[in-house]
Amino acid sequence: MSKMVAVRLDERLLAAVDRERRRTRATRAKVIHDALALWVERKRTEEAIARDQAGYARHPVRDEEFGPVLGAQVWPK
Repeated sequence: MSKMVAVRLDERLLAAVDRERRRTRATRAKVIHDALALWVERKRTEEAIARDQAGYARHPVRDEEFGPVLGAQVWPK
């Protein structure tokens, strides 16, 4: 199910969107749908990164956690 929403856009932005959507044969609805889906995904990704950074700030990685693995690696010369 979908719902209709009204959106106000700057005329220059709308003109640019219309040029690109015509070139790619997309509808305005498809362009706006895709843009909003990307925005939601970006926000979720940014929040996940912020949670990870906060977690590592509270509990930093200690040398002994990865030291044995890194010490066992052999790099070509």
